[in-house]
Amino acid sequence: MRILVSGGSGMVGSELITTLTYDGHQVIQLVRRTPNLEARISEFSWDPEHGAFDSQMLGRIDAAIHLGGVSIAGGRWSSERKLLIRESRVRSTRLLSQALAGMPSPPKVLIVASAVGFYGDRGEEPLTEDSEPGEGFLADTAMRWESAADVAREAGIRVVHARFGLIMSRNGGLLGKVRVPFQSGLGGKLGNGRQWWPWISLDDVVNGLSYLIGQEDISGPVNFTAPTPVRNEDFTKLMAKTLSRPAWFSVPEFMINMVFGEMGKETMLYSQRAFPEKLRASGFDWRFESLTDVLHQELISARSDRWGDASK
Repeated sequence: MRILVSGGSGMVGSELITTLTYDGHQVIQLVRRTPNLEARISEFSWDPEHGAFDSQMLGRIDAAIHLGGVSIAGGRWSSERKLLIRESRVRSTRLLSQALAGMPSPPKVLIVASAVGFYGDRGEEPLTEDSEPGEGFLADTAMRWESAADVAREAGIRVVHARFGLIMSRNGGLLGKVRVPFQSGLGGKLGNGRQWWPWISLDDVVNGLSYLIGQEDISGPVNFTAPTPVRNEDFTKLMAKTLSRPAWFSVPEFMINMVFGEMGKETMLYSQRAFPEKLRASGFDWRFESLTDVLHQELISARSDRWGDASK
């Protein structure tokens, strides 16, 4: 297949492109600069900020996967930062959807990244793809983000919204931010630690995106989470056990609000007990359903693979 991918330089995108290419697909990566004609992966230029995208030059596209957007957890949310986070997602999704819808032969499927932030702070409530949206900046952003693909849906393209949970990878995401404090013995629960964290391994994100390309009966929102969400306090205990470090510290809610503001509240303290009902019903096979296993893989096995076994 010829698969168009945006956001290919990010944590998910780079792994996805490697996997798709290994599986024999031809990948065309959307870039915001002049394409490198000698690049290993074919590149095609676009400019979402100014609405520039000449899709007629692309040729046939069988599927498109859109992963772009400014980092949500890159710092406190000023008014300007919030606007940038929202518009980087909404504008790019709308532009890509319009471009694909206007092609003489549109792709059969468009997969657009979204987030479990769609559900807001829901406490103990079990959340599936049928759950109503919540409140807050991320919930509002996710609703607008998903709605921006309506033009593709109306053109007959199957649109999937991949609502990502907390992605577990040593190279970034949640683990990339908390690994060093925990390794230094400074890890601990956030707030009261009772909030649910819906996690997923990077391997299962990549495999899930590739899997959904061929699942013609799946459309709309799809929760990209493991079937076993955990509370923050349990995540803390498992991190400490995996790294053989104490985790005596805790960060009170008022301090998170003081240091990180609204960003900290929504990304660290909100509770989302989300379950991947659509993936589970379709027969998707997770590589990691246990948080213990993925933490060991990313924090212990990967380190051993990199440095070798000193006993040999």
